Amino acid sequence: MRLFLNNLIFLILFCFPLSSEEIRKNYVVKVSGIKIGELSWDMKVTTNNYSNKLSLKSKGLLSGLYNFKGDYFSEGNIRKNELFPKNYKHFWQTKKTVKKMELSFKKNRLAIINQEPVEEEKIRLNVFNIENTHDPLTSFLKIMMGKKSALVVDGRRLYTMEAQHDESANQTTIGVSNYSNLWADHKRNKFEKIIFEKKAKEILPFKMLIFFDGRVFRLEES
Repeated sequence: MRLFLNNLIFLILFCFPLSSEEIRKNYVVKVSGIKIGELSWDMKVTTNNYSNKLSLKSKGLLSGLYNFKGDYFSEGNIRKNELFPKNYKHFWQTKKTVKKMELSFKKNRLAIINQEPVEEEKIRLNVFNIENTHDPLTSFLKIMMGKKSALVVDGRRLYTMEAQHDESANQTTIGVSNYSNLWADHKRNKFEKIIFEKKAKEILPFKMLIFFDGRVFRLEES
């Protein structure tokens, strides 16, 4: 992992073409050695803006039993080498459920939450007054660029991503702290950690391990 880039020119010259062509990587998703899905990741950075788009779908022998589809998108501005989110969306679908989330940010804070199904409970944490919040994709991008932490709001939870960068192994481990639910009192958190590896002068990783609810999801570039 590299320390956060000192200036955006370095980012453009070494990580992205000057024409700001989109970077795309495809991953195979496995659990216990069995393929369960595929993920495509598209990212674009220009001088003043960035965007992320991830598409996840079930694939493999078990896709008939465990059918799922997810789309995730974030976009924002770049000012003085910092990322500032504007919009975030995610869509999740299985055989039994469909969930949608849309977040809008303004003046470095969360401004709007729209979700389906609509949450009937009253929000328990005034997340709109908290400064320097980021959507999950922007937060992950900041850490991939070398930041050690990012304050995340995903519409359901507020937490801090904390990273430990191991330069010698080209590996970063991300954990979660200060976890709070926006709509409930409990502090349950099934997420354990993420470990990812990436090559020098690249931002997107070639391998990720996601530890969630006692299972390990392995993503490898295809």
